[in-house]
Amino acid sequence: MQISPLEAILIGSTLLEFNPLFQAIKSVKNKSVEDVSIWTFLSIVAIGSLWLYYGILIKNIPLIVGNLIKLFTALAVVFVYFRYRK
Repeated sequence: MQISPLEAILIGSTLLEFNPLFQAIKSVKNKSVEDVSIWTFLSIVAIGSLWLYYGILIKNIPLIVGNLIKLFTALAVVFVYFRYRK
């Protein structure tokens, strides 16, 4: 089975939406959020919400799935931030 360039881009960009999860994992391991900028992740949540809304409006599954992942991972960082902040 051959993957088209567009399919490869969709797969790659979807996997990259998990990036904030690495920050959450690091913060939980260290039990510290000193190196986390909450404003960055709140911006990601806001932007992801708008893109998710747009994806739902135009019924675009890759846009919906990618932004659901982005929101889940960014909200995980926000949750961890408020859990471990001093």
